[in-house]
Amino acid sequence: MKIRSLLLCCLLLIMAFSADARRRHKKHHQATGVTNRTTVADPNELNYDVKYLKFNLNVSDTTVYISGNVSTTAQVIVPSMSTYVFELDTLMVIDSAQVNGVTLPVSATSMIRTINLPTPLTSGAMFTAQVFYHGVPPPGGGFFNGLSHAVSSGGTQMVYTISDPYVASDWWPSKQCIEDKIDSVDMYVTVPAGRSDGSNGVLVSVDSATVPGYSTFHWHTNYAIDYYLISIAVAKYTIYDSYLHFTGSTDSMLIQNFFMDTATFNPLYKANFYSIGMIIDYYSSLFGRYPFWQEKYGVCYTNLPGGMEHQTMTTIGVPNTYIIAHELCHQWFGDHVTYATWGDVWLSEGFATFSEQLFLTHFWGAAAGLNHRQGLLATALTDACGELYVTDTSSATTLFYQPTVYDKGQGVVTMLRYLAPTDSMFFQVLKNYQNTYGFGLANTADLKAMAEGVYGFNLDTFFNEWVYGKGYPEYKVSWNQVGSNVYVKLIQTTSCAATTPLFSTLLELKLHSAAGDSIIKVYNNADTTIYTFNWADTTLNVYLNPDVWTVCRQIGTVTHDATLGLGSILPKDIKILPNPSKNYWEITALPDNTRLTLCDMNGRVLWQGKSTAGVTTVIPAEQLPTGDYILQLSNSNDTQSVKLVHW
Repeated sequence: MKIRSLLLCCLLLIMAFSADARRRHKKHHQATGVTNRTTVADPNELNYDVKYLKFNLNVSDTTVYISGNVSTTAQVIVPSMSTYVFELDTLMVIDSAQVNGVTLPVSATSMIRTINLPTPLTSGAMFTAQVFYHGVPPPGGGFFNGLSHAVSSGGTQMVYTISDPYVASDWWPSKQCIEDKIDSVDMYVTVPAGRSDGSNGVLVSVDSATVPGYSTFHWHTNYAIDYYLISIAVAKYTIYDSYLHFTGSTDSMLIQNFFMDTATFNPLYKANFYSIGMIIDYYSSLFGRYPFWQEKYGVCYTNLPGGMEHQTMTTIGVPNTYIIAHELCHQWFGDHVTYATWGDVWLSEGFATFSEQLFLTHFWGAAAGLNHRQGLLATALTDACGELYVTDTSSATTLFYQPTVYDKGQGVVTMLRYLAPTDSMFFQVLKNYQNTYGFGLANTADLKAMAEGVYGFNLDTFFNEWVYGKGYPEYKVSWNQVGSNVYVKLIQTTSCAATTPLFSTLLELKLHSAAGDSIIKVYNNADTTIYTFNWADTTLNVYLNPDVWTVCRQIGTVTHDATLGLGSILPKDIKILPNPSKNYWEITALPDNTRLTLCDMNGRVLWQGKSTAGVTTVIPAEQLPTGDYILQLSNSNDTQSVKLVHW
């Protein structure tokens, strides 16, 4: 690991190198050869559970031609299985196939390959299917391309794989089902001498004696892995090994990076990748220890226009440190805990994008994190009716749509953090999520239940509006000050009113004065709300969402409305005392039949009542936890909210 000052220098230089680095990861995508699907291409693939894969492949760095065989060991999970069905592109030629050592014919319907078994296998039976094949995978373009050949600016040729979401079958006979994690994998890749292969797990051996002029790289992983996270990358690489020592522990882990073996490979790139150890240690403190620490983490550098989080070995072509951090976060969110359905893909991409601001804030300061959130928000707002939960899972284009799945997704994670009673409770949710669903699958409902258990309140409204709903709130903002009362009026509309006509959400408001600023958290759940704050400083302006904790848009500029607060239901001589309070709040001088509703900062109603003219209204507080509360006062013509504090 390099020292922090070197990392900062490199970050600035690399940002100059890539002014448009936000187009990362899976952004350069064109859906090719994609079938409309949600789980598998053929339901007969669900008849078995894959336990083990063994690859024996022959690959060069100069062509995408591939040959070899793949053995699949699986267990039957239906009462009777009479066919073995798998997926392999039609351009790939099957030389032969065996099931339990018996050679059997293979029929094909498009990419669906079928082997009729001589005797049906019953539930619980183990079997091994071995498929020998060769060919040139289908040509493609953009990001999701199965097997790609490229040449670096320094002249290094390379071949690398992408299987996400449905193109594993372009280069190996596979069952493309995210619900079926493979227990273990052995990967044998034979490459021309002087070339290296980077893959998942531990590099067991490099054998250069079996075939003259060639080397066989043997990788093994014992961690459960999804089909789309299996990868190879072949090039003239130099392997850089280093070790991370976890903070507060004597344990260490291998970091293994594969960089181009040319003098032109930018040394600044290497310096940025050397920061991986620091980021792993930091993320481990937030999410729990790096889940694959007993094997490794590393990167294979390629010409990929972004990064792909292959388990324990990311394939990457962008050296920006926050992109490195994004791909690394996927080892927790996406790899360790994989989304249970393709519709839940935001649980991977939203969290990885969210982690970028964590990285920037921790290493470069709050301003860097804020600036990044502002950029992500701008992109999220470009889709007025964007849905976070993906209902069209037919293609990479809909699955990995940046404005919603990535940028709105990270905004929703940020809001979930903002909802937490304490920041430590939010990160406890993430640790519990990893501990509970690690090496397995989780869906949006699982995350919701986990957060509710830690936070202690219901999150139905939040998830219904922000995950399953569409769009975001938009606000017109005006303000006025009368004496020491500052009135802020929010008029809420929404970007996709036909689907989500109103959002109930937390917001920040910043009151600005020459003497300083005050940031106030409010709860907004009405189309028009007037908030009243007691603030002695002379207000110069009001700002909405200053720290970008909420996905929302401001309509127009904030205006000063000199009539706001005059003749309101809260007369100038209203008194809410004591505030802060330990046991109760008393309110005097309220008009008759003013409705009062006390809510916590998550919108939960804690107390309701009505005022009587000339009578002091008492709001109980002694059973409430310490914190901030919102008192909403309303009649048929007006609604205002006042912040109360309990200590």
